[in-house]
Amino acid sequence: MTTLSSMTRRARLPLIMLASALAVSVSHAKPPEPKSQPAAMEQYFDVVREQAPGLPGWTVYRPAELHGPKGKFPVVAWSNGACTASNDGHFYFLMQLAARGFVVVAYGPPDAISAPGSVATEDRLRTAIDWAISPPGQGGSPYHNHLDAKRIATMGHSCGGIDALWTATHDSRVQAVVSLNSGCFPDDSTGGQSGPLAVCRMYLNNLSGPALFVAGGPSDVAYPNSIGSYERTEAVPAIFASHATAGHGGFFGTAPKNVQLQLVQAVVEFLDGTLNGKTERLQFLVGPDNELGQLPNWTVESKGF
Repeated sequence: MTTLSSMTRRARLPLIMLASALAVSVSHAKPPEPKSQPAAMEQYFDVVREQAPGLPGWTVYRPAELHGPKGKFPVVAWSNGACTASNDGHFYFLMQLAARGFVVVAYGPPDAISAPGSVATEDRLRTAIDWAISPPGQGGSPYHNHLDAKRIATMGHSCGGIDALWTATHDSRVQAVVSLNSGCFPDDSTGGQSGPLAVCRMYLNNLSGPALFVAGGPSDVAYPNSIGSYERTEAVPAIFASHATAGHGGFFGTAPKNVQLQLVQAVVEFLDGTLNGKTERLQFLVGPDNELGQLPNWTVESKGF
């Protein structure tokens, strides 16, 4: 079990002050949490990383204290790059999400430093969702009473993003999806190394909630698929954001730390606005004066908001 100590708090992402008064609304966002709760970026929880109790082969990143006035926590089902059964390469990013009040159920056990690549599957992230919202007596999480079954997102990097998109387009419990350096392949493709499920653009209008597509610029091998998936998404609000020099894996190690932290804030603000109902937080990503698009090397587009 790994705990994010007070020393790690020094790595907190600085809040970027919102200068505009743009009013943002999301028809698909569900606001079950009281508006009096602080914004996710204004919170910082100590974090526990542990083997998912009763779910072999999975890791949970969660706030250390699940009891208290905040109520139930939203759930993020996560799949890794290359669909590998190791989330070690995404450790910092996932710890930061948990520190902002999201319970992340990540594919791969906590002691797996590396693992062979795989392909996207129909039930990988559905397994995580089932576990998170089911009571212990039915094979679920021992803290499922602290998890909100109405606030679920899928998310993944590269091949893992295909897992996230596939599950979000086939499971109406998923209320938001984040695709990082990923995207569905064209209809006439074979799906490449991610497997046949990566040919999924025809399903994107089955999404039940907003979608965020993030790419690492033209050098990102998934850049065309990310753009194509954003363009094909019409039934729900969608955002496309790209950093010109991050590349395919830079957000998780090789890009400057400030760029990695900018991604953290982009994802947290998106989840806060969509899952937590704090639509004003979407100003960071939405509209002509969005804050992310004013940072160096970032371009941002949005529609449906």
